[in-house]
Amino acid sequence: MAVLTGKNGALRWGGSTIGKVRSWSLNVSKDPLETTDLGKHDRTYTPGLRGATGSAELMYDPAEGAAVELLNSIFSNDSTLSESVEFVLDSAGGKTLSCSAFLTNASPSVSVADIQVCSISFQVSGQISGGF
Repeated sequence: MAVLTGKNGALRWGGSTIGKVRSWSLNVSKDPLETTDLGKHDRTYTPGLRGATGSAELMYDPAEGAAVELLNSIFSNDSTLSESVEFVLDSAGGKTLSCSAFLTNASPSVSVADIQVCSISFQVSGQISGGF
């Protein structure tokens, strides 16, 4: 049985791999829609709309073009700005979740004797392709 580890994972933004990612996560949810009729004693549901958000923790290097482009995208006033984002589970096995998303939060931080880290959040727009 193969076990996935973060060693083979990656985060891609606009087709470019972000080189220094400490971690990432993707949260996918599906709304339940109630279909209970009058006179029923138990609630019933059907699957509704799906939505997703993501987050990542970047070890920020100002010399890395893809990371700088990603972080600066939060300053764009273009309301149609969504980039291709790929959450790579296993680069060797080709397990990738791909979607269109835009940056919703960027929180840079740095402490003495440590590297600069920037926590970011994404909002997915549309369908996610790929799978676990």
